[in-house]
Amino acid sequence: MHFKSACKSFLILITQMDGKGRLNLQEFRHLWNKVKQWQGIFKCYDFDHTGTISSYEMRNAINDAGFRLNNQLYDIITMRYANENMNIDFDSFVSCLVRLEGMFRAFQAFDQGGDGTIRLDVLEVSGHQSIILRLCNV
Repeated sequence: MHFKSACKSFLILITQMDGKGRLNLQEFRHLWNKVKQWQGIFKCYDFDHTGTISSYEMRNAINDAGFRLNNQLYDIITMRYANENMNIDFDSFVSCLVRLEGMFRAFQAFDQGGDGTIRLDVLEVSGHQSIILRLCNV
C-alpha cells in the first residue's frame, strides 16, 4: 500500500499516543488492522476495480466503517474528497476515515454525560482551538 504524504501524517496522528511522531509496536498493529479493515470495505465498493469508488458508494462505505452521518456531512465529505468525476480513491478514503475517527474521538472525550451532546465554554474552546480546527478541517 502506498499513501500520499498527507495521508501518512493522518495515519500516524490517529494512532500516535506519545506525541513524538513515531509508532510503537502496539500502535502499529492497531494502525495496520484499521487500514486492512478499511481496505476490505473499499474493495467491496470498488466493483470495477479501478481503484476508486463513487461518491454514492462512499456513503455506504463510511456506514460500513461504523460512522453514521447526516446527508449534509456526506455532501461536505464528497466536496472535500471526490475528484472531478465524483470518485474517491483509496488514499482519500483513508484520509476521510482518519479525520472522522479523530473527530468522533474528540467528541466522545468532551461528551462527559454520554448522551451525545457536548457543551463547551469559551475558555474550553480557545484552549483546544488548534485541535478542534485540525480535526474539523474537512
